[in-house]
Amino acid sequence: MNPSRVVAYSILAVFSVMQLGLIPTMAEGETTVFGAVGEQVILPCIDKFQNEGVTWKYNDLVVIQYQKQLLRGRTPFFNRSELNKQEMSKGNFSLILSQLRHSDAGKYVCGVGSRTFMVQLQVFEVTSSPSGYLLQHEKLMLTIQGPSSAIVTWYDNRENKVTATQSRELKNGGHSLQIHNLRAEDSGTWMCHITSLSAKLDIPYKVLVIGFHHLNQETLYKAVNSTVSFSYSLSTDLQKIRELEYITGLEWKPMADNEYLEKFNFSVTSKELPLFKQIANMQFTWKLSNHLEVKLPKVQFKDAGWYQCQITVSRGRVEKAIHLVVMTVSADPVEPLSKWANVTLLCKLSVPVPHNAQLFWEHVNGTEKELNMLGCNEVMVKTKTVGLWRCSLKVENNVMTSIDYTVVKAAERNSCVWSWAGVGAGIVLLLLASLCTYIYITQQQRRQRAEKIARARRDLLERRTCQCQRQLKNDYSDA
Repeated sequence: MNPSRVVAYSILAVFSVMQLGLIPTMAEGETTVFGAVGEQVILPCIDKFQNEGVTWKYNDLVVIQYQKQLLRGRTPFFNRSELNKQEMSKGNFSLILSQLRHSDAGKYVCGVGSRTFMVQLQVFEVTSSPSGYLLQHEKLMLTIQGPSSAIVTWYDNRENKVTATQSRELKNGGHSLQIHNLRAEDSGTWMCHITSLSAKLDIPYKVLVIGFHHLNQETLYKAVNSTVSFSYSLSTDLQKIRELEYITGLEWKPMADNEYLEKFNFSVTSKELPLFKQIANMQFTWKLSNHLEVKLPKVQFKDAGWYQCQITVSRGRVEKAIHLVVMTVSADPVEPLSKWANVTLLCKLSVPVPHNAQLFWEHVNGTEKELNMLGCNEVMVKTKTVGLWRCSLKVENNVMTSIDYTVVKAAERNSCVWSWAGVGAGIVLLLLASLCTYIYITQQQRRQRAEKIARARRDLLERRTCQCQRQLKNDYSDA
């Protein structure tokens, strides 16, 4: 055999033996660990056959050493590293690192006896722009800082996997998530899930959006003299926001104007909550520090318009407006309907009737009905029919509000008056008859008493006359 070939085979054999010796050690000793900035991480090193001592190194610098006593090296994290002495007796020599920093990432070597274990530490952090609290309609960018080889998956505050949509955009291979047009419902804990072939990590990130729930246009339909409540539900407890300056409420915009007019202005601080105030015919109540309710006990037609509540903070403001639509009815003439006459019933809305709505008069339990003209804000009906009439606003087959009006005939009213007059006259006559009877009986009793007295006087006079005659007769006899 050629000598050069023998040498080549010898070298190959030696290299193969070296590989066979190294592969088991590397497969057993190399581990990848993920950690999050500011959190704690455990770098594993377990050898159940050893319980004497351990040496941890980072970039050839001794981190910590234990040989009957604990020694610390001069590393940037010497005061943030520790061993669990109780676990060491069981062969667990894992290194505990606290308050992780990006600079802590790298290769760590654990030496136990004649064996070594290598741990690759990768440190990640979720950053945001802007940071801190956010305002409704703002844009938020979440980015994971760390090795780009890891696979990143985002989950929203409802634990749903985030996919690219019109309001959510994934960038840099999924390492960045941009949320457009933030809503109050986006407040909560979002999750960044990081994975590789041998490690995984979940980093939560709390998103705080200041704003109002149900920000879509809200319309309330109310009849004159009814009660209405405006509900403004906030996304967070105001007392937990230190940067909060005040809430401006309540502003009102009439239907014909483009600018809001301030109806009531108040400041909110932790000392003032909960709040209950009443201004004019408006009542303000705070509930649970994140719910404002405004009540109008008796709505008037002039109260129709937009009611806006506004939150003002150092970075800007957010607001929510509620549209109040008011219905009223009138009649001409207002008095009871005379014979052969008509009455005009008018039902009016504070805004033009929407295309998907109907404004109409109908005779309750009758067949008469009058619809409004398209685009108008009122409906009118001329009628001679008495009874109960009802004006209703129906939106997509749902009655939003209604008002009743009763048409009364004048004859019915006169008949009622004469009936009561007859009853009154009967009562008067009965009283007069009773009075006359009493007077007659009283006079009869007086007459009878007078006759008895007269008879008694006559009898007494007759008796006296007889006695006198007897006395005179006796006197003559004696003479």
